[in-house]
Amino acid sequence: MNVTRATKVLVCLTLLLTINPVMASFRCGSALVSQGDWPLEVEERCGEPDYVATYPQAVVPGLGVVQTEEHWYYNRGPQSFIRRLVFRNGKLHREDSLGYGFYPDNAGPCDTGALQEGISEFEVVARCGQPLSRQVTWQVVTPGRSRLAHRSYPVPVEEWLYELSNTQFRRVVTLRNGRVVDVESTKKPY
Repeated sequence: MNVTRATKVLVCLTLLLTINPVMASFRCGSALVSQGDWPLEVEERCGEPDYVATYPQAVVPGLGVVQTEEHWYYNRGPQSFIRRLVFRNGKLHREDSLGYGFYPDNAGPCDTGALQEGISEFEVVARCGQPLSRQVTWQVVTPGRSRLAHRSYPVPVEEWLYELSNTQFRRVVTLRNGRVVDVESTKKPY
């Protein structure tokens, strides 16, 4: 079967036109939320998020935070993926699909085996609670070697300190853009 070039172009254009709107929307029951929606509109359609993390993006001396980023997490149980909605400056910027969700009463134990690379900040808090201490920095990321490589953007990098047991070690969980990238042991100061 020989497919002509015109047919290939037509198929590609059709796919681009049909895929783009789907990628820009997140379904909440029978409602859709889209890029550019206000947080109130999202909450009206989807309900309260299960977890919210807020990050300052830009701080001007004397004025304080002038830009923010919020991550809203929705956990619909083990049959669905956890959804993260990223808001920048009060508007929905994007939606990410993470790993499978869980029942809130069955988040799992807070131990070194549970703190694995790739899990979300929401999953860490669900299992281990809030950290003893945290610090946030920002890293500028440049996507892979593509035409868009000149589009760098900042992502939050956090270190969370946990004391998991009465041993002499604590755990430092490093999160980059809301995902665990490293877990290290550190001695207690005494």
